[in-house]
Amino acid sequence: MTQLPTRQQIDRAEPLDFPAQRPVKNDLTITVKATIDGFPTEVCFTGSIDQLLSVTKRLRELGAAPTVAPAPAAQPARTSAPRVEPMYQPDGTACCPVHKKPLSEGQYGLFCKSKAQPGDVQNSKGYCSLKFAE
Repeated sequence: MTQLPTRQQIDRAEPLDFPAQRPVKNDLTITVKATIDGFPTEVCFTGSIDQLLSVTKRLRELGAAPTVAPAPAAQPARTSAPRVEPMYQPDGTACCPVHKKPLSEGQYGLFCKSKAQPGDVQNSKGYCSLKFAE
């Protein structure tokens, strides 16, 4: 059975002294790839930015040649989908030229709500993805 102190014992006890809360370290971790005397080397460093500068200086003193990482492949510029003219019924209703169904008005303009057939222009969910000129 655990015996807890009484209220009088707690009142008579010395106050507890907690050390100040330690500051949060803002360390960073970096891996530096270099060639030292012809050997490919990786140096993993954890510390402050000031320490990193002294580590890179020391690596230069040792004759380390940095390995340059290849540039990421350039992403091709996105072009907007070509807009097509809707087909019109005799009463003036705009229709999809592929599916011959009336178009609906959406947040971004006219759209066809038909399920696309194999070979048709379609979105990721399999529906017609033609863009219409207004």
